Amino acid sequence: MKLFGALFLCVFYNLTWAQGVYRGSFFCNGYTGYPNLMAVSIPLSEPVAANGTLDYKGIAPSGLRFMYMVADDISVGVDLIYSAVNANILQSDSAFYNGQWQILSTNYSIQKKQFRPQIRMDMHLNSLDPNLDQYIGFAVGSNYKFRKVYQDGLLISQDNNPNDINVPISLRACYGFRYFFDYNFALGGELGIGGPIFQLAFTYRI
Repeated sequence: MKLFGALFLCVFYNLTWAQGVYRGSFFCNGYTGYPNLMAVSIPLSEPVAANGTLDYKGIAPSGLRFMYMVADDISVGVDLIYSAVNANILQSDSAFYNGQWQILSTNYSIQKKQFRPQIRMDMHLNSLDPNLDQYIGFAVGSNYKFRKVYQDGLLISQDNNPNDINVPISLRACYGFRYFFDYNFALGGELGIGGPIFQLAFTYRI
């Protein structure tokens, strides 16, 4: 019985420490995330959006991430995160003019973009399945924001919105995983802060 228990612990230990990634591997990741916080925040952060009919579309936080395994459990690389939103606000008001009431409409267009290049390090965790790669990631980098506001087609502002959080540094902390359904290809995701909260990623391993 003791021998059986010892064998079980030995097998379990080896399974627990099985790992599908190793030193020298290079990963190219393309991903998209959810939600687009710039779009969600427009009704609260943009004064002209407080009144009127709001319609917007954009690019969810997406990007490319390149990572190199410098050790069996550590990878370093760069992460390039981009997001954008275009919002249209139609404001209507009534005015008494030439003896009658008329409807006056003003159309605002707000274009916002954000680019965050980051240096990143992932600490890879061990897994029961060698095809499963789990990791905890940390990143720091720059934060570039661009904003334009148009009124009836005329540019009226290119300044950053003071109601937004405008800092030149970006940070990210996350937990992620990927599953290799082939030696070179994997699907995975991340849950984190600083960038996409939820992320779906496709990985190519060289």
